[in-house]
Amino acid sequence: MPDEFAADVASAQATLLTRPDQVRALVAAGKPVLWAGTDAPDRPTAPEAGIPAAGDMTGSPRVGVWIDKNDFLHQELTTDGRYDETRGGRPHAYEGRYWIDGDRIDYLDDLGFWAFGEFQDEELHHAGYAMRLG
Repeated sequence: MPDEFAADVASAQATLLTRPDQVRALVAAGKPVLWAGTDAPDRPTAPEAGIPAAGDMTGSPRVGVWIDKNDFLHQELTTDGRYDETRGGRPHAYEGRYWIDGDRIDYLDDLGFWAFGEFQDEELHHAGYAMRLG
């Protein structure tokens, strides 16, 4: 990404999550994941070993598409315990598995990184965004 968006590790991580259009290349486990702003062929995914199944979410009131107030972030939680995130109109920006325990949601992205969020009343709070079920 351009230097002005990656002055330090924290800034680079923030850019990766909030301005994916500025990411020129991304490498995970020594292999290109994004190159020139698009998915690299044969991109790596998270390892399966030791990672529990998410479980069946059929009937959960939290399944569906969550959308932030500015329509920038769309996060679809599916009944098979998977999520698919669109950011800034970029479909499939982040995909992976999720687990819900009470009001906490944990994510394991297919690239291998973890994130979390929290359900508060009728909103899902994640990565600085507050989303409502669409």
